[in-house]
Amino acid sequence: MSDSMSSVDKRIAQLQANGIVDLHFDLLMDLYGKRDRTDVLVTDFLPEFKAGDVDVLAAAIYIEDQYLPDRALAVGLGQIARLYVERDRSDCFVICKSFSEIRRAREQGKIALLIAMEGIEPIGADLNLLPIFYELGLRIIGLTHARSNAAGSGGVFAATGSPPEGLTAFGRDLVRECERLGLIVDLAHINPAGFDEILEITTKPPIVSHTNARKYYDIERNIGDEQIKRIGARGGVIGVNSVLVSPRKEESTLDRYIDHIEHIIDLIGINGVGIGFDFFEFIYRQWSEAERTAFHQKFPSVHVIADLANHAHARNFTRRLIERGFSDEEIEKILFRNWMRIFEQIL
Repeated sequence: MSDSMSSVDKRIAQLQANGIVDLHFDLLMDLYGKRDRTDVLVTDFLPEFKAGDVDVLAAAIYIEDQYLPDRALAVGLGQIARLYVERDRSDCFVICKSFSEIRRAREQGKIALLIAMEGIEPIGADLNLLPIFYELGLRIIGLTHARSNAAGSGGVFAATGSPPEGLTAFGRDLVRECERLGLIVDLAHINPAGFDEILEITTKPPIVSHTNARKYYDIERNIGDEQIKRIGARGGVIGVNSVLVSPRKEESTLDRYIDHIEHIIDLIGINGVGIGFDFFEFIYRQWSEAERTAFHQKFPSVHVIADLANHAHARNFTRRLIERGFSDEEIEKILFRNWMRIFEQIL
């Protein structure tokens, strides 16, 4: 190994010794799907988390179409239950409900798990259920995925075409209750009209847990320059997604991923960007050929980055940030500091 390579490797190790924060991972649907097994967290995920120095992870509740509408609540609660069961089988994980708990877990070398919700289908249209999920540990809530629900509509995977309406009356009440309880309201997936309305209602720094810049991938599910600027003006943070960096497979690269980060920085500064990897290749591998075909029909331009496909690849990301000229301070803000600031301000 050359001296220069050794120096870069040491720098990567030093930067990642502080851990990284990933604000979106579809962990819970996988745990629920494997509920006949035990030690799934330790067996299937812990090695990759450790290899990538992950120390804070937002684990999202997501309800698959097959469970809608009648089983959404049961499955949502079942996903949380599986996380608690898996947590209890390992001393490596802590389900955190506050900034102080996150900080303590990091200091102890444990992985802090934050429960998130991607689409409010488990709540349905019953606001009384929100405090129950809050007591169970829910701390981040995105109102929609790609579909519509009782709160509003998701942005489509096309340049236009989502419903023109913003939030429903229930959606507006839900956002206000989230702010009262101290939940982080996540603008990922919401349609443009809903995005605007959430910013009008909320007062705390807004976040988008996992998205990309429409400059490079022009679909409603991503966010445009004016939306990025509005997040930055309020002191918010945008987590950059690894699977929607380009509609073209050949351009879905680690460099294009960092292009999205640089574009956000150019618009709102280094304090406004973080990580929301949204790794899903581990789920894709488990699907049948028919399930994969159905997925590609619904989402035709979702592409995995070969050298950023899972958490074990996080050091590839840090290495490329160094190669692209980012300073240590800037890299630390991207890897964890910006999200930790949001946790301190809201949780």
